[in-house]
Amino acid sequence: MKKHPLVINGGHHLDIDQDLLNSAFQWFDNHSTNIKLIFDENYKIRYISYSAELLLGYTRDFLLNSNLLDYVCQEDLETIKEYVNSIGFDRTRLEIAFKNCDGRTVYTSTHLGQINDNHKGKTYYICVINDISELKTARKMLMNSEKLSSVGQLAASVVHEIRNPLTSIKGFLQLLESDSKEHKVYFDIMTEEIEKIESITSELLYIAKPSPNQMKDENLTTILKEVCMLMKSQARLSEISIDLSTDQADHFINCDRSQIKQVFINLIKNAIEAMEHSGTIRVHIYKDDVLTVDVIDEGHGVPDELKDRIGEPFLSTKEKGTGLGLMVTKQILDKHHASLKVLDHEIKGSIFRIRFY
Repeated sequence: MKKHPLVINGGHHLDIDQDLLNSAFQWFDNHSTNIKLIFDENYKIRYISYSAELLLGYTRDFLLNSNLLDYVCQEDLETIKEYVNSIGFDRTRLEIAFKNCDGRTVYTSTHLGQINDNHKGKTYYICVINDISELKTARKMLMNSEKLSSVGQLAASVVHEIRNPLTSIKGFLQLLESDSKEHKVYFDIMTEEIEKIESITSELLYIAKPSPNQMKDENLTTILKEVCMLMKSQARLSEISIDLSTDQADHFINCDRSQIKQVFINLIKNAIEAMEHSGTIRVHIYKDDVLTVDVIDEGHGVPDELKDRIGEPFLSTKEKGTGLGLMVTKQILDKHHASLKVLDHEIKGSIFRIRFY
């Protein structure tokens, strides 16, 4: 039987039967998702497990005898070279980014060790590579969450600072109005605009507060009126109007008011961003068999292959979108026993339809 005498760095001899070695590697492949890899001093891949096909997308035969550095992202090339060129290390852990066959970056935690073949007088390097892309994504989301939390706290502070002078201005305006009836129309306009600012600051303050997750009966029509008021200023910057309509004056649902507001803020914000030109976003509340809200935009629409995947993290039709807004939206709706469906609008754009069961 053919044997491979290997000496692990540190002087431990291993005489392993080739068939036994193959059986061991076969077992590793069948029971793990990480990659086992051996390469030589020229970075030529001498062994790689079949699990590499799942992670990198290339076939095992394609990867064998190719250069490992061809799959390492540019920014990590010097890192891996530095450790390979260092003398006498036993094992080290590196975070290395690889490119898969589709050009996507795969972030890994790579354990790298050195082995010597004294029989042939050669040095080899052995790796165990674990995919940590989801962990990296979670870290990034946590950082963004912390940033958003800071922004929320800042928004609350700014709102308090704005409301105090607004109260003073509104008070003096009312005093001036009582002394002068000649320009009443101007005073009415100024008072109305100040009340709009007050309304917007109140909404910002409400959203900035952590959600108490309290469910109670709320008037959905009133909630949507408040959201539309809040979003009109952002829509106006893009020359977009928001039209709210309802089949009856009031529609009540049991909900967390803050979370449901967040749902419609996300949907209207997405609708604004989907429209490259001026137009109208229509928000329609109605009751058929269940209470339903349609948010209708005049954008390019959502491709058919993505409609059923709306709400997946990092799925977005926008160049710089993350898809996290719709992911959060869908999670909130799930908690409220509601569904989100995307339909094509007959004229132009998309209908984001929410149904409360």
